[in-house]
Amino acid sequence: MCGDEVLMQLRRHPPVWSFVGGGFDRLKDSTLVDTAIREFWEETGIHLDRDHLMTHPVHALGFWHYRWELYLYCANQKESVSSAPASFRSEYEKYRYVNLYHYKSDLAEERHKRTYPFVSYQIKKVQKYLNRKII
Repeated sequence: MCGDEVLMQLRRHPPVWSFVGGGFDRLKDSTLVDTAIREFWEETGIHLDRDHLMTHPVHALGFWHYRWELYLYCANQKESVSSAPASFRSEYEKYRYVNLYHYKSDLAEERHKRTYPFVSYQIKKVQKYLNRKII
């Protein structure tokens, strides 16, 4: 079951909060789900179990060449992100778990408070998806 907290990442360039993500690599990825699993490991050091990943995107934006897809992964516990591979640490400044329903106030105490413009919309999609699953 998914809880009320989501993992957010403070990107370095530009310095805004977003979900963990990255780009499709034709040499490493067969699908965008493969991309999600690989990028999550590269940026957090956390290996996702494919069986717990919702393989249908919660939110999609754009077209194939410039397409963003948001996948939901439900974990039984919060994982530590301190074991991210060193070669990828230049992409992010830090991580933080925030409440899905109060993320703006959770991030208000941070030095960098801004999020990517589409994060609010993505969070609403996740809320809607989770509320639908609960009922």
